[in-house]
Amino acid sequence: MTELDRSGPIPGYYPSAWPCECGGPRRQKSVSGPGLNLQPDEKLQATTRTMDGRWPVMFVQRDGGELYLQGGAQPFQADESFGWLEKVDPKSLEPVARSPKLQSGGHNWCGAVVVHENGDLYMTNGRFCHRLSPDCSVVAERELPEDCAYNGLLILSDGNLIMKDIQLSDRSHFSVLEPERLDEIEHFEFPENSVGRFSIDRSPEGEFIYVTSDTKAYRLYYADGKLGLDDAWIGHYDLPDEDQSFAWDTCLGDDNVWFMDMGEAQAVRAMLAARPIGTAPLSTPNVASGPQHVFRISTADASDCGTLTPFGMRNGGIVAPPLYDQDTRVLVAYDSNNGKLGGWRYESDGDLRELWTADIRNRQQPMLFADTRELIVDDVQEDGDYVVVLDLGTGEEKGRVHSGAAQSSGMFFCPGWDRDVYYATLFGEVARIYVA
Repeated sequence: MTELDRSGPIPGYYPSAWPCECGGPRRQKSVSGPGLNLQPDEKLQATTRTMDGRWPVMFVQRDGGELYLQGGAQPFQADESFGWLEKVDPKSLEPVARSPKLQSGGHNWCGAVVVHENGDLYMTNGRFCHRLSPDCSVVAERELPEDCAYNGLLILSDGNLIMKDIQLSDRSHFSVLEPERLDEIEHFEFPENSVGRFSIDRSPEGEFIYVTSDTKAYRLYYADGKLGLDDAWIGHYDLPDEDQSFAWDTCLGDDNVWFMDMGEAQAVRAMLAARPIGTAPLSTPNVASGPQHVFRISTADASDCGTLTPFGMRNGGIVAPPLYDQDTRVLVAYDSNNGKLGGWRYESDGDLRELWTADIRNRQQPMLFADTRELIVDDVQEDGDYVVVLDLGTGEEKGRVHSGAAQSSGMFFCPGWDRDVYYATLFGEVARIYVA
């Protein structure tokens, strides 16, 4: 059975509840603890901070009360590209320590940050990787080998760092860096291009990296500082009768890889070209017109796979992966373009049985408080973006509050310590959502 990230500590990571995006390398987006525990007579409130010209991407936790915020330049406002890291007050969200502007090599993309078991923080932004101390001072810097943006950063079980460039047409590449000076110890050419972020599973059979191309899911193996392609495990998710586009991130649960397709968007191409919308994109967008799909591929046998078309509406689209809860065998999927979200139970025969659906336009990466079964999503409405709390099993709405943002964009939630959750969006707003 797939291990749970939240059962920690995770080898290589600092022993906090949320040391990286999605809470761990398997991207299960689930955390133990009291959650919000929102009661019928209680309300949600939001403290919002707006960061003009900056793209806030994700929060991570270090020690108790130590909250860090990572990001880059706002791609549609800033006239430069850079990365940055802040240590912020967990209540006000105001910075208590801040890095200088960090080199990105001219590329605007969302990057990532992780808290290493050595106590330092590592982040990718554009084509650079930085090591920073807990006071946000730069310890080391490394220009990455490919002249493009890198998407995602995780830690391997031996403490080495792994990252991948994001490519729309050319082949992608993985880099493995040692954590002291950020020297590259492995450079691996992927068989195809890859846009989505990858996930890592540590199992008795070995350490594996799962990642998607435009039509396939691949598995790499890692041992002794080296990466290799597992030729015996390649899953196909292309559907000949559908007008599809590429998949985003993978996530792992119940010995399966879960992901969604329909990731194409003009905004993605424009940002990867480091150009604002309205100017020539990297290439002519080919936004697909098919419905949204969810895919399941067994980690034991890539031919054991399943497909769910959750809503059956044309012109589906997302910019973030699904959530799968191994405890209750519930899959959460959504269609951001059509404003639909729902829950399905993964049955023992491999079928997915619908539990509930809702008219919610989620664009963020969902998050789950495992103990209270509180599912955290967002809902983009005409008057702005709301953070919504749902019951995982029934879809019952337990509360919602305006985030203070007009839009959202596939960024990440992070749990807090005091019946709260943190929110970030590419358009410059961050928020603390808490029980009044």
